[in-house]
Amino acid sequence: MKAGFIGLGSMGAPIARRLARCGFEVIGCDVSAEMLAAFDEPGTIRETDPVATAKRSEMLGICVRTDEQLESLAGDGRLFEALGKGGIVILHSTVSPELAQKLAVKAKEYGVGFVDVGVSGGGPAAIEGKLSLFVGGEDADVERARPWLEAIGKQLSHLGPVGRGQEGKLLNNLISVANYGMSTAIIDVGLDMGFDRQQLIGAFMAGSAQSFALGVGPRMVQPRTGLGATGSFTGLHDLLKKDVEHCRDLPVRETAALNSLLDACGYMLARIRRAAIESEGGAPPVDPQKTVDAYFAAIRAKDIDALMGLYAENASFTLPNGKSFTGKDNIRQVHLGVFAAGSPIPTPGTRFAGAAGIAVEIEARLPDGSVRQTTNHYRFDDTGKISTLGVYMRG
Repeated sequence: MKAGFIGLGSMGAPIARRLARCGFEVIGCDVSAEMLAAFDEPGTIRETDPVATAKRSEMLGICVRTDEQLESLAGDGRLFEALGKGGIVILHSTVSPELAQKLAVKAKEYGVGFVDVGVSGGGPAAIEGKLSLFVGGEDADVERARPWLEAIGKQLSHLGPVGRGQEGKLLNNLISVANYGMSTAIIDVGLDMGFDRQQLIGAFMAGSAQSFALGVGPRMVQPRTGLGATGSFTGLHDLLKKDVEHCRDLPVRETAALNSLLDACGYMLARIRRAAIESEGGAPPVDPQKTVDAYFAAIRAKDIDALMGLYAENASFTLPNGKSFTGKDNIRQVHLGVFAAGSPIPTPGTRFAGAAGIAVEIEARLPDGSVRQTTNHYRFDDTGKISTLGVYMRG
């Protein structure tokens, strides 16, 4: 069977190779000359034009990276028209479920079947035909795609109509990234306590804490040197972030459960950004708790320079009346005005820390004897500086 495959990246190329080794006549397509040149599987054909690839195919696989790339590739229907009536598209990209559903409707206008097939297991598993597949599509289309799916997968889970394959893959990636984040966090905690990294990982892997994520997550943020080191962190970050952002839009009522997973994912993303900064020779981020301590110390001392050193360049500051100021110059003027007015020094109280930042309850006694109660909510950038500060009245 003639199988076109668009997108020969780290996942697409191994899938295309596996198909060729299972007897499919594969036409590999990529707009990148480098990716196309690397696709050297014997017996395959290389093509730069997606539409030309579709015209020569009966089945068409797609594994591009982003929603925008997929929309540009297939959104106008020309690809489906080229494939022709009776053809079938097998989408391996991880994109929004809504986009997969939209394209399935468009494909149907041209008599083309459509299944969305999320894949898990990585390139080596693809080459060996041992991927786990999250499949969405009409029963008839899934059956037509079955030879392809059985060639690349050891576990085929038909989860429902088009879109369910994406949702299943997103849930898979959500728990994966969350587990990477938790595993990386516990090693960071252990290092801070003075443990040896590898000794600690070895001890965990021998006990109840052992997991695939523990073997992978902490390695993702290990120092990298040489040309492209920062870029490799950036590419990894953006790839994971894309899927995490899609997960925020999943149609769930279990928001507490979803948010707990997103918090762990958020740590992993922040940790990769920190690793990128450190690979460029940047200083490790300041502990946000220490930034808050320094904030109150600067307020008590009325040290405007020390105070402004705690803010990020494009920080925003919001007063209890809702008025907001952006940029360090504007925030400086607000603080100078407060200092000049002789307002009482705030006394910090209970402090709450979480993924959304740090909140501090504050009490200040005014000249007339009354007490004003407010809450400061701090958010921070990747260096530990204040990116937003909102002051809110309590009671």
